[in-house]
This record gives sequence, C-alpha cells and structure tokens, in this order.
Amino acid sequence: MSVSRQEIYDLMLELVSFPSVSPSPAETELAEFIYNKLAEQPYFKQHQDDLAFIPIPDDPFGRKGVFAIVRAQPETKRTLILTGHFDVVDTSEARTLADVAFRPEEYTRKISELELPTEAREDLESGKFLFGRGVIDMKTGIAIQMALLAKYSQEPGNLPVNIAFLAVGDEENNSAGMRAAISFLADMQAQEYDFLACINSEGVIPKFPGDTNRYVDIGSAGKIMPMFYCVGRESHVGQYYAGLNANLLASAVTMELEANPEWAEEWQDEVYPPPTSLKLKDLRDIYSVTLPARAVVYFNHLTVTSTPDEILEQMKSTAHKAFARAIEHMSQSAKRFAERADTPVPIPWQPTVVTVQQLEKEVADKFDGDLNEHIEGFIKNLPKGTDERDKSLLVVEELLRFYPDKSPMIIVGFLPPYYPHRTNKRESAREKGLLDVVSQIIAEAKAEFNETLVISEHFASISDLSYVGFQGNRKELVPLAHNTPGWGLIYDIDLDNLLKLDIPVVNLGPWGKDAHKFMERVDLHYSLEVVPRLLESLIEKLAQLE
Repeated sequence: MSVSRQEIYDLMLELVSFPSVSPSPAETELAEFIYNKLAEQPYFKQHQDDLAFIPIPDDPFGRKGVFAIVRAQPETKRTLILTGHFDVVDTSEARTLADVAFRPEEYTRKISELELPTEAREDLESGKFLFGRGVIDMKTGIAIQMALLAKYSQEPGNLPVNIAFLAVGDEENNSAGMRAAISFLADMQAQEYDFLACINSEGVIPKFPGDTNRYVDIGSAGKIMPMFYCVGRESHVGQYYAGLNANLLASAVTMELEANPEWAEEWQDEVYPPPTSLKLKDLRDIYSVTLPARAVVYFNHLTVTSTPDEILEQMKSTAHKAFARAIEHMSQSAKRFAERADTPVPIPWQPTVVTVQQLEKEVADKFDGDLNEHIEGFIKNLPKGTDERDKSLLVVEELLRFYPDKSPMIIVGFLPPYYPHRTNKRESAREKGLLDVVSQIIAEAKAEFNETLVISEHFASISDLSYVGFQGNRKELVPLAHNTPGWGLIYDIDLDNLLKLDIPVVNLGPWGKDAHKFMERVDLHYSLEVVPRLLESLIEKLAQLE
C-alpha cells in the first residue's frame, strides 16, 4: 500500500496554514497539530508512549519538537530516523499578500498581482507549481514523512527496522529544536538503539540558473561564526594620531577575511563559498567626535572539514595580519602627515591578539569575587528580546571593564549559532553503504521516472542534520565553548552527547525554487508523486545496512 498524492497534498496544505514563522508561538501550535494528527493513528492509540514532545528548555513560547516511533515486529533496536523542521521564514516580501502566503492555493491564484521575474511567471503559467510560504522549505517534506509514518504504522509486522520521526522547530533561527533533541537521541542510543541513518526531506532547489538536476545530499555543510572584537584607543579627532580607530581595525579584519579564497573549504572537488561578514559596526550608541574605541565584525563561514580548534588558530593568524595591516596604514599616513606638518608623529601600537578564553582567564585572576556569578547575573539583567549575538558581545564588553590591559587589541572568539558539518568521508561501512544505496536510488529514478538525480556532497544550505554527531574529538570541539561569550547561559549545545552520536545522513526531498523568497514554489508532480516512491525505496534499502 502506497501513500497517495492527495493525502500528501491535503496534509501539506494543513501544515502550511500554520504561520509558523521562527521564533513564534505558532511553532508550538503546529507541533501540537502534528502530535494530534499522529495520535489519530490506531498504532499510536495503542502505543501512546511511542509518541512524545521534546520541549525546548526555557523557551519563551513553550516550543517543542515531536518524536514518534513505529516499532518493527519482531522487536529490534535497529532504527531509521526521518526528520525535518516545521518552522518557516517570514512573508514580509509578499507585501499585500503576506497573510495569503499561508494559503497556497489562493496565493498561487493571486501572486500574479505581484511583479514576478520571468522564470517565476513562466512556472506560474505552466500550472505545475504551487506557490506559498513553506511549500518547499519544508512542509511538503514533513507531509511526505508523516504520510509514510502513518503507512508504516499500519503494517509494523512488515518492517525490518523501527521507523522514527522527528519534527522540530526553530531551524530557520538557531536550531533550538534540534539542539534540544541531541540528548534525547543520545539517551536512546544509550538504551542500545542502533541508528542506521538519519533521513531529511528538506526541499531541494537549483544550484545555478537553469539547473534542472534533482539532488540527493549525502552530507550537510557546517556553519561557524568567527568574531573579531576590536579595541582601539579613544582620542579627539583633533589629535588623530594619539588614538587608534577601532573601525580601522575592524576594516582591516574585513579586508583580510571577506571572500578570502584561502578559507574556502573543499571536499570531493566541490568548493564551498568563502567567509562573508554578517555585521560590521562600532559599539557606541551616540554621536561623538572621539575616535571609536570599540568595533566588531563577525562572519559566516561554511565548513565541510575544519573543526573549531583549527578555525580558532586561523582566526588568530588573520587578526595578527589585520592588526599589522592597520598599523602599516597608520604608519604610512603618519609619515606623510609628518612631512607635510613638519611634526613628528610616533605610532606606538603593537599587534595584540587574545582569545575570549584568555580574556576571561586574565579577568578572573584579578577579579574580586566569583567572575562566573557576576557574568551570570549580568546576563540575566540584559533586556528581554536582546539578540543572542548582541548578548555575547555585551559579555565581552563587561569583561573588558575589568581587564587590566587597556592597550589596543583584537579579541577573537565565536558567536552563536554553530552547526557542525556532516561529511560522508567514505570511511565507515555505513557511510559506504549509504553511498551505495543512494547510487541505487539514482538508477531507479532514471529507470522508473526518467528523472535525473545527482549526488550532492552537502546540502546546499544549513540543516538540522548537523546535530546528529560531531566528526572529530573533544579537543577539536571544546574550544567552541571556551571562546563563545556566555556559553551555557546565552547559547549552548550538549557537546557531551553530540560527541556520542555519529549517524550517517542523507537528504531526499521535494524539488522547487526560490526558498525564502516571495516566489517560493514546489514542483507538484515530482514532489508529490516521485519523491514519496523514492523515499520509500530509500528507507527499504537503508534498512538492510549492516
């Protein structure tokens, strides 16, 4: 018995109707809908303990994930995980149709009222696509997985392995939902559950204009946020060379790291984008004719091989180069200015770079009291709603109040969030087995559906698959915690349990275009008719892995 196109379509419309923009209370409402929908199945009426919420700790909206498991008969610990996220990004770019975007059929009829790019208009007129927020990212994928879980629940005696389903929120924000699930999965593993693979059904989009390939991802790119907190020396602008503009330091860091191809990571002949700054600003709130003494720049860096300890070393080197670059610029400027003004202008600064961990240690050594207690109280008193990155930067500012050395310097560390990469290294038997199964699926797609599927080493965007294990050791991971200001109070990951997990991953999902844009749309035929069949086949074949 196969799941029907209409069943998936109707469920997808129900899921999309919830405006589950992350973060918001609507995520909680949708989690409860998913839970209740699954609870209607006879299997879960008989096995109520096999359906549960996974709360996000201390969440202001009471958000939670949903976990369900259909157990094979006879009993086994061998388990496949189906996973995905049910949150979405906002619809503001749809403007007057912002609310309608959660009603895809109506939105598809009305979207022609908006100015559409040529390709989007052609897709609309073809009648092959459905437009709406979340249709490709990723509620169609969730609907397919839920329909398959319902199918499997009707025939557990035919299952060779357990089929688990894990739906989470907040993926579009800080992945709080999946981070909360880390300990849940580790606890199951401690009970001897053997996770063969984790299957995501995130929507797949073209990688370049005109790309018609359907991709199967066998990994997920990681993301880390290098932060450079630049401390200059204040001075009146009329005495320019007596100070050091922190903006100059931050700009020098930007010139060193922005789009630096040496940082671009590579795997299996695929090269990933270099770092790019997400924010560059000075850290004062008022106008002043004093040189800015504090500035910060932080970056998005995609990883497929590098670990936090390696990246921290690269950051220190980059900061030293940037500081030297800024001093050289100042020295040349001072020299030319002195020649014109006939006045000696010394430049006394020396490149100084410290890590957040070093900063904390030096402050703690001289702090009168318990620094940890002080910082905890400081964080608790920050205004509600303050962005997590800004909270971390405020912690650095508070540490600097007690730092004895007032010389210019660059402090390097990390800001949240962090996503470990999941790379199929072709090392373990299961990694190799998964790769073989995916090759079989690609052949099947061509033979049965005339669809061209292509292996992609990593999902093109960030995904929650990152949190089913860390590909490295504790020494390579722990520097992340030591150098993220406010770790454990502002943001954290259950590193101990993350290190215990090592689940091979694959993403096979619907196909569409323009995720996160107002033209977001899903290819109905491929997504509702081909993908469910391929996903069933993928599950069947992965279940045979040793």
